[in-house]
Amino acid sequence: MNGILEEAITQQANDIYILPIDNAKYVIKFHVDGQSYAFKDISEEEAQLMVSAIKYRAKMNISERRRPQLGRFQFDNIWIRVSTVGDFLNRETVVLRMIYQQQQKQQWLDFQQFQQIEAALPNSGLFVISGPTGSGKTTTLYRLLDKVSDDKLVLTIEDPVEIQQPKFVQLQVNEDASIYYDDLIKVALRHRPEVLLVGEIRDGTTAKAAVQAALSGHLVLSTVHAMSARDVILRLQDLGVEKDKLAVALSGVVYQRLLSTCDNQQAAIIDMLQATEIKHVLDGEQVPQFSKNWQEVLHHAIRTNKISKETCQAL
Repeated sequence: MNGILEEAITQQANDIYILPIDNAKYVIKFHVDGQSYAFKDISEEEAQLMVSAIKYRAKMNISERRRPQLGRFQFDNIWIRVSTVGDFLNRETVVLRMIYQQQQKQQWLDFQQFQQIEAALPNSGLFVISGPTGSGKTTTLYRLLDKVSDDKLVLTIEDPVEIQQPKFVQLQVNEDASIYYDDLIKVALRHRPEVLLVGEIRDGTTAKAAVQAALSGHLVLSTVHAMSARDVILRLQDLGVEKDKLAVALSGVVYQRLLSTCDNQQAAIIDMLQATEIKHVLDGEQVPQFSKNWQEVLHHAIRTNKISKETCQAL
């Protein structure tokens, strides 16, 4: 298993998949730069030994093969999140999410978009970024906070800490010890940080705690799973945050994607809603899923051969 992890790190893979392909074989796949490819095939016996070793490292129940399980472990100073579940034939599927400590350099289809986020960042309120796993949300957030931290106390709460940054006070969720996001938000506020980063809003309790922190005068940045900037607002409402509190607390929402470029790199694109558009969504008005600026950046990237039409159409 160590050899596979070392190869994944060498290739800077985002994910490793261990998947059954027939009754006697498994395939190991790497997800690199937005693309998945088969690394090697292994026998079912090899797969079972490998999965047991992974679950042991991640402090998961080795004998439980049907129910979903989550865990994590560290390898070569890299945190690895583990997710397992068994299919209807009792064959386990495993996904390993590689979380690299170093902050990776991020390209943009249009760097002015990042400058727009910087300019839109308020002194207080809730600012949320959404996007698929591996879309560069954490890198964007840390880059935003890097300048802010020169004259403000920045405190982060993450699961786990993805990028070590000595300029920040960094706390880590520990589910084994029953220390969750909302618990750490309460602890964090006693330190009176001007800026609070909540790694991910996963449930109603965390959502309400983040909103309350924003309403108390802090700048709170976080991420949430949503398919567009507009859907971030709807998602927060689904999690039970009251409309009137969102109207006051929510300062900006961003949807981010990483797109494969024609020179085999990746570049970020964002769509952002601010106060006026947020109010329209909260009032139930019709708001396009993606803004005019999103479309313009995509079309310009196609015209200048930064991305292909196929990449754009696949969004």
